[in-house]
Amino acid sequence: MDKAKISDLSSQERKSITAWCMYDWANSGFATSGLAAFFPIYFVVLFKDAMGESASFLGMTFTGSSTWSIGLAASTVIVAISSPILGVIADRVPIKKTLLWIYTIAGSIFAVIAFFSAYTSQPWAWLMGCFILGNIGFAGGLVFYNSFLPHIASRDLLDSVSSRGFATGYIGGGLLLLIHVVFVVLFSNTEHTDLIVRSSIASTGLWWFGWSLWTLLVLKEPRLITTKGIKFSNAPSIALKELTRTFKDITRFKVLLIYLVAYLLFNDGIQTVTGIATAFATDTLRIDQTFIILSLLIIQFVAAIAAMIFSYLAKLITTKRALYVSLIGWVVIVIFGVAIIPLEPTGLSDYEYNLSYSDRSGNYVISSIPELSDSKSDQLWEEDLANKSLNNMEPQGTISVNEAGSLLNVVATSENSAYGIIIIGGPMEGSTKLGKSHPSKLNDGPVDWWPELVRKTIWKPLGFTAEYQWILLGISVGLVMGGSQALSRSLFAQMTPETRSGEFFSFFGFMSRASTVFGPMMYVVATSLFDTRIAVTSIVIIILSGTIILNWVDVKSGIQVADEEDRKLSN
Repeated sequence: MDKAKISDLSSQERKSITAWCMYDWANSGFATSGLAAFFPIYFVVLFKDAMGESASFLGMTFTGSSTWSIGLAASTVIVAISSPILGVIADRVPIKKTLLWIYTIAGSIFAVIAFFSAYTSQPWAWLMGCFILGNIGFAGGLVFYNSFLPHIASRDLLDSVSSRGFATGYIGGGLLLLIHVVFVVLFSNTEHTDLIVRSSIASTGLWWFGWSLWTLLVLKEPRLITTKGIKFSNAPSIALKELTRTFKDITRFKVLLIYLVAYLLFNDGIQTVTGIATAFATDTLRIDQTFIILSLLIIQFVAAIAAMIFSYLAKLITTKRALYVSLIGWVVIVIFGVAIIPLEPTGLSDYEYNLSYSDRSGNYVISSIPELSDSKSDQLWEEDLANKSLNNMEPQGTISVNEAGSLLNVVATSENSAYGIIIIGGPMEGSTKLGKSHPSKLNDGPVDWWPELVRKTIWKPLGFTAEYQWILLGISVGLVMGGSQALSRSLFAQMTPETRSGEFFSFFGFMSRASTVFGPMMYVVATSLFDTRIAVTSIVIIILSGTIILNWVDVKSGIQVADEEDRKLSN
């Protein structure tokens, strides 16, 4: 028997599927350019400008990336708590589209007003607030967007439709990011850079709302199959009773319960990786923002193709097995990501401070010095230089031998030093030092042996700088991301009763949001206790745990229970 195809559907059914997919096109602008790119990058920059490399609070150390993780976690709490109640109501009152409208408008508005962060007294706090509220709109909208899936396609088409939705989203998000990349490149290192970044963030809200109109105006409110309708006035109390009944009767849906536990774990790892990746690259690796954004662009278009490939793979080996493949890929990627590290300085140009001895004057000529910014960390560094009377150095200027020794010492010992120094000629011939915060420097952390090993055996022989390592990582992420996202959604939809899609997808959304709380919090704690690399490494355990539990999900049994529930509620 031939497999069902979307092309065999009626024109109205295909129109509904296209409209549904276009919402992924719309909100992926916020997910890609906003959530993954400009929001975290810009936040880390603003955080460092205000706080320096880190800040201490209640005995814990917070970096820009760990503080961002807290915001990422906080932004999901309201959605996680409210979604199950709203989901039950939406299965009995035709308000799925209304809720999608509300979340979309709210999320897009706060993305737009993030533009005004530069005009506030605390830009980093304003940006964080707008992100939290915007992400509530994004996460809440996804719950009800996903709940449409069982209504617009039969079970044998769910893999294809889900994958098409994600592929559409990757292309849409990638296209907007490409536009942003062009402007960032054109105006990089100019007085307009900050304006371009803020405009890029605001444009994600405009893109999201504008393209979502296609979905919201075309897609019809799903037909209520169940006859157990409720009045909106007493809907909350009935919803709570229904949720209580579902939990008491959870043994009937034990397959879905096992799957949700597995999903909570492996998605927790994936969301943590994607949520902190750009902040990690900016904060720890000091990778140029252009390369970070370029890697995100590559991910989008690679993932669009990979999503459709995994859809085909699911038809060959089942959805569950194809999902296994993508999850193992994520484990490999996390291990790979921990090994990304800048190459050690080897040439004169790799050192920010470059001194050359002059036999004629008996002093050292300053061949190069770093261009210091207005960030808090650089301000502290300038204070350290001033304490040694080294704050008036200029390119091609001269300093004494004693001053050169003093500079060498402060570069090596200052907690605020992120620079390297090399001295050529004279009594200090060949002296080199790296600052304690230099991006290429490892600090004997529990897993620092791994990036050091990979740097010596792979990166250095190949000449791969951290930027090109990051691009390679982006390609790898794109290859598995489309599969894990599309297949995890379609597998859940296969086992979901159509009559209770709002309620059950609210649980799915709850787990999605919950998985963005635990992982980031674990990242914060691990960073505070150890370092960012051990924090990233710990994510492997979470993904593997979810993958193992997935083995106990009996898909055929889950589908059978869903069919029985639909027949029961329809009669």
